[in-house]
Amino acid sequence: MTFAGAMQMLASFTPYSEVLIAGRLIAAVFSPLSDAALILYLQEISPASLRGTMSSLYSTGYATMCLLGMLLGHEGLLGHSLSVLLFVPVIPGILSTAFILWMPDTPKFLMLVKKDKVAALKSLRFFQGYLPDQTLLIDSMEQHQKEESAGNNNEKKEESSTSVMHILRTSHLRKAMMLSVAAAILTLPFYPILQSSTFFFTDMGVDTKTSQMASSLMMVVLTVSSICSTMIIDKVPRRVLLLTCGSCTVIFLTIFAVAEQMHQQSMAMGACFGFVMAYGVGVGPVIWSIPPELSPLADRSMMFCFVYSIHSCLVVVTNFSTIPLFMSIGAFSFVVLFAIPSALALVYLLICLPETSGREIHVIINELKGFVENKEPKANIISSIA
Repeated sequence: MTFAGAMQMLASFTPYSEVLIAGRLIAAVFSPLSDAALILYLQEISPASLRGTMSSLYSTGYATMCLLGMLLGHEGLLGHSLSVLLFVPVIPGILSTAFILWMPDTPKFLMLVKKDKVAALKSLRFFQGYLPDQTLLIDSMEQHQKEESAGNNNEKKEESSTSVMHILRTSHLRKAMMLSVAAAILTLPFYPILQSSTFFFTDMGVDTKTSQMASSLMMVVLTVSSICSTMIIDKVPRRVLLLTCGSCTVIFLTIFAVAEQMHQQSMAMGACFGFVMAYGVGVGPVIWSIPPELSPLADRSMMFCFVYSIHSCLVVVTNFSTIPLFMSIGAFSFVVLFAIPSALALVYLLICLPETSGREIHVIINELKGFVENKEPKANIISSIA
């Protein structure tokens, strides 16, 4: 990503647009990979009690950088110089890459994949400090991995545990994938609103200056909402938070469509602000923690990337469809493309999605398999038994 940013900056000094396009392509390839790595990393270094808070930092960082990019692109700041604007991410990219080189791999990866118990314990202490039961926690992780391997030994003889076909053919992994995609559907209206809100407002008859100001304020609202979500996500059941805020986004999309048809500009713009607020509080910060929390370590990376790929395809299809449909049938296009699919996804999540907040991942996976425990043991009890 840093190399791609440097390429784009250098391309601004040359007459060769191909260099700029190459830099954009490299960024497009590695951006989702870095997103996936970051979310998985945050999941695996966190204790269960802070897993939601750590995962939500991805959404908060995304919203903050969108706001920063919008502000820096203003003509009064760096918008007058494309070269300087493209150079901005390079220095932070170099520094953060150097910082990442110093950081260890996650304890779960070192323990369950590399089979290095000493390195796993050092990593655990690096991220969580020195606690009295960390050795027992490492032993517990090893025991759960042995049980998982014994239970799936026959399946893994025939096919790779990290293949897409393994996810599709294994019932609990297939269910986890479907739940993750259903949750990802709730994010689809965010992207056209983020990218084209000024166009939607001006098409409704709002003047250009007001439309631009409203779009900028929406990014501020998104950032503030994401920060608020980080503070409450581990204090509220994530299933309740996702279903409540997801339902609010459907309601606001419907209000936006009705208000636009009735030529109520203020109401339509207010509905967009309401959508962004609900998205920032309980949809964006939650949905990308679902695929890793519903998957065992061996399938976690493949599960996340598979769901992310499906989501990216849906984003492309809906983004290219939104503006033509909006120009044809107005804001009712948001009901057809987003509100109805999101409502169906919410019904499925209401029926099938287990609660993940504060629970160990192996317990969540057992629930997907159909083994429901009456009372989940606390982490210190699990460690003592191990």
